[in-house]
Amino acid sequence: MINFKKSFALLAVTIFGVSQLNTPLALATENSSPVVNERWGKPTFVSGAGLTSTQLQETMKILDVNPNDVTSTTATGADLIKYLGSGSGDDSVMLSSVLVTRENAGKGINVDIVTPENITSITADQYKNPLITAGITDATIKVGSVVRVTGESALTGVYKAFEKNGEEVNADRAQLAQDELEISSQIAQSIINQSNKVNENQNLTDSEQEKLDEAQKTQLSQTLVDIKKALADFKEQQGKTATKEEVQKIVDDALAKNNISEYVSSADISSLVALAQRYQTTEGVLSKESLAQLDKISKGFEKTINNLGNELGKFGDLLKGKLDGSKGFFAGIWENITSFFGNLFN
Repeated sequence: MINFKKSFALLAVTIFGVSQLNTPLALATENSSPVVNERWGKPTFVSGAGLTSTQLQETMKILDVNPNDVTSTTATGADLIKYLGSGSGDDSVMLSSVLVTRENAGKGINVDIVTPENITSITADQYKNPLITAGITDATIKVGSVVRVTGESALTGVYKAFEKNGEEVNADRAQLAQDELEISSQIAQSIINQSNKVNENQNLTDSEQEKLDEAQKTQLSQTLVDIKKALADFKEQQGKTATKEEVQKIVDDALAKNNISEYVSSADISSLVALAQRYQTTEGVLSKESLAQLDKISKGFEKTINNLGNELGKFGDLLKGKLDGSKGFFAGIWENITSFFGNLFN
């Protein structure tokens, strides 16, 4: 017997849900296709050209890809050269894959690495800044690989997905984004190495060390956000781009704000200054649209750091500097010196 009360309630909920949407919605019935309600109509699956047929099937499984529910294409060695300006053009190196869902305006960039054990160098947060630098907005991106890869070439798949759906990717911005990813990855590793030396007597477990490493990578990602926003503010207030010396001050302030000054070398800082200068001269990188996307990911970075800090327990303060929370290492030393002499003469 049909339950008319239950059926009417279900119909009312369905009608209300449809009325709230700004885009067409195909209502699914028991035997119909899945609901489609996003800007490209379907997500786009971009597989690495170097995958064997067996690896491709495994990749589709880990990314939860049904061929009927996605638009599919392949990222090749030629694409690596086109978008990133590097590589030999060899398809065999293209092994990571992405599933890209275009979201409604204002959603921001979200990245999920579904195989973190096989993406060895890049975290989900580390992809976000370069994607925005390249002009990618409002997208949910799943990254996966059935073999161990560093992860730098995953951006190629995202760009291929956007252009597959008629959205052009600016070559200058894409190249800067790749350089940003590589430079920031190198600096992040440098920070981790130096942090390990400074904190070598803390007796962290392997799990705690992994959490601290990830958090420090995210701190650097937030530093890049702060640099971009400061450069944009400077341009708006001064009516001109910042000089190298002014960029240096912006970089130093951002590193201090994020409590990683003590872990970066002079070479790291020079690399960040050079990168920041390119932000100013590459059209669109500091636009209002990009800044809005940066605000979105910044909230996620804060959540990541807070969560990891809580998981680290008593070691969480290491995220805020060696000696004293927000004061950092050198500020702590100075406070100890002034306290010593103050007590000496009292």
